[in-house]
Amino acid sequence: MKLSPRFEKIYRKLPRAAWLLIGTLVLFMLLSGFTNLNVFLGRVWLEHQPLKPADALIILGGGINEETGVLSFKTEERVRTGAQLFLEKKIAPVVVVTGGKVGSNPFAEAPAMAKLLQQLGVVENNIIQEDKAQNTLENAANVVAIGRKLGWKSIIVLTSDFHTSRACTFFRNAGAPPVTCRAADRSTVSQSSPIRRLQSMKGVLREYAANLFYWLTGKL
Repeated sequence: MKLSPRFEKIYRKLPRAAWLLIGTLVLFMLLSGFTNLNVFLGRVWLEHQPLKPADALIILGGGINEETGVLSFKTEERVRTGAQLFLEKKIAPVVVVTGGKVGSNPFAEAPAMAKLLQQLGVVENNIIQEDKAQNTLENAANVVAIGRKLGWKSIIVLTSDFHTSRACTFFRNAGAPPVTCRAADRSTVSQSSPIRRLQSMKGVLREYAANLFYWLTGKL
């Protein structure tokens, strides 16, 4: 195929290594958008333990739209899974939703998560909101502090599959009682569109970066 003079000039200027990099990135984007590559890469950080009764079910926030206040589909996935576990399995007497206003976002995650829980059938009196945490470290520290006051002897930590290892490590390092780590059920929210697959991949890559950062800083 003959290139136009403009693109032929660009093609000749770029070294082969640059074209190889561009091609690799394009292939990665296509695989990310049209396959379950994000699921495969996310399993590296998966910690998913058998369920057993606990004093509290902890659901971690995973993003909320700063313009609309709508929960991200990954947060919705966690909340819907939590509601199912609470209502059907009856594995804890209370559900704790944790997540505050992150950065410049005017919306806190916890109130929106609590609202969805109620819409799904969880009674308000069974929900505890922790709406100050801005990251996973703070999720762990703030919730563990609540648990000490209430005398919890065991907890279940629920988050997205790729986030489970780091989240549960932070809770244990914060002095939490025995932790059962659980991954949210991806089937609760449709994730088959290319956009959502790409968004999931973004979350997975961010998790790789976060694990590297916290490992280098001695927090993992």
